[in-house]
Amino acid sequence: MISVEDFTPDQWKKPDKEGELKKQGHVVKNWKKRKFVIQNDMLFYFKEKEDKPIGVVPLRMSRVYENKTIGKQYCFELVAPKINKTFFIQCATSEEMGSWIRAVEKGSEYSCVSSPFNLKHEIHVDFNSATGFSGLPKEWEIILKSCNVTKQEVLDKPNEWLSVLEFQAGRTTVDATAAAAAAAAQNKPQSPQALPDETNMTLSELVSKEDPTKIYKNMTKIGEGAAGEVFVATSSKNNKRVAIKKIEINNDNAKLLVTEIAIMKTSHHENIVNYIDSYIVNDRELWVAMEFMGGGCLTDILEAFETVKMSEAQIAYVARETLKALQYIHSLHRIHRDIKSDNILLGSEGSVKIADFGYAAQLTQKQQKRNTVVGTPYWMAPELIRGQDYGVKVDIWSLGIMMMEMVEGEPPYMDFPPLRALFLITTKGIPPLKEQSKWSKDFLDFFNKCLDINVQNRPGAIELLKHPFIEKACDASQFKPLIQQARETA
Repeated sequence: MISVEDFTPDQWKKPDKEGELKKQGHVVKNWKKRKFVIQNDMLFYFKEKEDKPIGVVPLRMSRVYENKTIGKQYCFELVAPKINKTFFIQCATSEEMGSWIRAVEKGSEYSCVSSPFNLKHEIHVDFNSATGFSGLPKEWEIILKSCNVTKQEVLDKPNEWLSVLEFQAGRTTVDATAAAAAAAAQNKPQSPQALPDETNMTLSELVSKEDPTKIYKNMTKIGEGAAGEVFVATSSKNNKRVAIKKIEINNDNAKLLVTEIAIMKTSHHENIVNYIDSYIVNDRELWVAMEFMGGGCLTDILEAFETVKMSEAQIAYVARETLKALQYIHSLHRIHRDIKSDNILLGSEGSVKIADFGYAAQLTQKQQKRNTVVGTPYWMAPELIRGQDYGVKVDIWSLGIMMMEMVEGEPPYMDFPPLRALFLITTKGIPPLKEQSKWSKDFLDFFNKCLDINVQNRPGAIELLKHPFIEKACDASQFKPLIQQARETA
């Protein structure tokens, strides 16, 4: 542990930069004026009129960037891995903030070769300004090489690349155990339905004991995804067609599947694909029976983008139906965490429903925000990529990216590998639409609100449903021809 007692006055008496700024407290979240001094690779802060610092921050390998999510103007976020702390510091002007960010960045690279610091998962990494990173785990080096990341790129923005690598490492150790009790998160709904305490449950306790091979006949494969294969079958109970998702059960996904089934069983809404039942077959395969959506998924329409274009009214319709589902999901203090065109299913009559709760999470009273790293990179919100706590508004960001899919056929940075896409999202943000003049002011305002990098300014589902753009939505009968048109071009 680093203490101010370990330092002598000569280590702060010849500052490279000094000035008065405001700092947020770590325990009591109030803002107080402090004198800050950067000398070499150390930042010291002092109480007013005191000569001895009350705190010290080692800057080597620190990460610093403007923070627009905390609700303070000209605020920057300083992540100090060596002491495992994050600081929020407010300046008086944009220019002052820029100069302090540059000073911190200079301090972070002060030494030609920094001493190792401790990343998550006890990974020790050095930074060598001549060669880029050294001491990276082999799999991290492979990731960098596979993305064609050059040494010069590492040197230009080492902190950002390390941040994204840390994030990518976190994605491989997803915490799949969602919490159990309902709680007050963004809104306060009427008597939300809590999940069972799945930490003490197994899949076998959640599934039906019936034999699905005796219930579902005429099974035909219609698709395949990362989780497993999807079939259409006929139920002998009511002679209706159903969709069957078959997923292999293993040690890595067992808890995730428990969460998915628990959430699907307790989600009932006209814009959510109806869960029917689930079964374990031969002790190694999970069958999930769901409502069959004859129109396929939204991605099927987008794959015909060269010849089939969605109108503003049709985009508004999909956005409205998705928001209605999200309003319901969020009212139960849940986050879907994987909103994208692949997970928006369409009925043959033109209905729009959310599917795939494999990444969904339940918020609790103690944990009104989460920091687990899950989802699909191209649709991820910046606060999630940066490893910050996040809430239901990550789904709103993903809806904004999905709107970009509907406008341009695919999400931004789709031509880049996931790691580089994550880097671009956090450093450059989302690029503007290619043909902005084609779209109405209401559309552009709605789109920009969904993709507001400031989480506090980003509206929730309830607010967005009242937006003028949503009033332009067509109805299901006017959306149905688009489904048929996409099928004819397939």
